[in-house]
Amino acid sequence: MLREVMKGEKRMYFGSKRSNTVKPAKLNETDKAKIIVNVRKLISLSSKSKLSTIVHRFEVRAGRLYFYRLQEQFGWDDPDMQFIKPLINGKYKEFPWARITLYDAQGDKCEVDWQRYTGQWISLTEGNLAKCLVYIEENDDMFH
Repeated sequence: MLREVMKGEKRMYFGSKRSNTVKPAKLNETDKAKIIVNVRKLISLSSKSKLSTIVHRFEVRAGRLYFYRLQEQFGWDDPDMQFIKPLINGKYKEFPWARITLYDAQGDKCEVDWQRYTGQWISLTEGNLAKCLVYIEENDDMFH
């Protein structure tokens, strides 16, 4: 779904034609292992990387990389407060933060997705795996 939004004289496009027509790559175990190693290397490449502090964990599922972030829950210190799921370290909950859809096993064709409050994933940009991770790091405030 390609949606056009007018902002003054500038047009911004959200979504892409690719995400509706092309399916993610089918990855075997060796491809998944290579991608996991590449992502870990790219995240921890520089000690100044925001991603290394923001990303709690990531996983590869169905040709997509899902990144998770910890958020402090309101009322975590109230002994009478009840939570549906147990909190991590007594005060954090894990939320899906960003997603990269892989269209090939090497990570040359990827798409960065953001999850709306409705649960729908919206495509933001395309590129290779390294460019997608840099985009996520530079636009961290978009993914809240």
